[in-house]
Amino acid sequence: MATATEAPASSTAEGQTQHVPNQLNDLLGRLEQRLEQADQATFGYTREERAAALHKLREPFDRREIRYRPQPWCKACTGQSSWPKVCGNHTEIRCQKCNNQKVTEAHICLAYIGHAEATNRLLNVDPFWNWEPLALDQVGLPQYDGNRAMWIKLTVCGVTRIGYGDAQGKDGANAVKEIIGDAIRNAGMRFGMALNLWTSSDLQILEPGVELTPELAAELGGPTRADRESAARPQAVRSAQRGGPAPAAPPSDDKAAHLNRLMSQAKDGWNNGLVLVQVQGDADKNGVLDQQVQGPDQTWMPFRQLLSDRILALKATTSTERNAA
Repeated sequence: MATATEAPASSTAEGQTQHVPNQLNDLLGRLEQRLEQADQATFGYTREERAAALHKLREPFDRREIRYRPQPWCKACTGQSSWPKVCGNHTEIRCQKCNNQKVTEAHICLAYIGHAEATNRLLNVDPFWNWEPLALDQVGLPQYDGNRAMWIKLTVCGVTRIGYGDAQGKDGANAVKEIIGDAIRNAGMRFGMALNLWTSSDLQILEPGVELTPELAAELGGPTRADRESAARPQAVRSAQRGGPAPAAPPSDDKAAHLNRLMSQAKDGWNNGLVLVQVQGDADKNGVLDQQVQGPDQTWMPFRQLLSDRILALKATTSTERNAA
């Protein structure tokens, strides 16, 4: 008996024959295979493997891997032309949290990970990770911008994202290494590496020891457009025998000096809710929160009320701006 021979696919007036679907299936199969190969990272990661590896970048760092550096919030301190950069309203301290650095007390402790810790995390996730400058100069070296900083491309598990780094005033070879490390950490943040530190570091208040929750800090926020406008400032601390309601208890010389210092800090940070909460915690800790002070409208009131009213006003302003946006 003769064996039937399958006719090749062809086109007729009515259209393609029934054999065409088989050809389409073969074509789709080859396309899917090609897409799967294209979706794999350079060294053979599948989509699932890549997602699992990149997820490890977002794992929290061990406390021992986290470092701290001081970030002064007082403009008068940072504006000093010579060291130590401390204004007349603040004193210089050794910050134990910031590796015993000498710095003005008017600072926050910024949490960050070092270059070695970032490199170790990247190697654990992808031994073949790589970075390269976004642009090269005429001699083939990394191109820096007008800020003496550099844009880079960081590739992890076949995924590439952009980062930016600077040296914060350093010079020479140390500046080059600092720029590279800063750019890698910045690009790593785009993958979620140490993201929790980036979002909360400015909320960690060391002096006088008040730590804010992320929720409270989000409500308080930093200076806004309205905050940056000129605003009335609190005046001086009231003397014990001056007119008006008597203070809860006459402050001792030490407490009076401490209260004056806190009032100066409150004046400097009048438009910054984070600073005022810090001052509030310090005042409570040192027992001067109920002392009488003079507010912006020349009215005498407890220091507690002055700070609370201003913090609530800043929160209301921040909420209004967010709703408007």
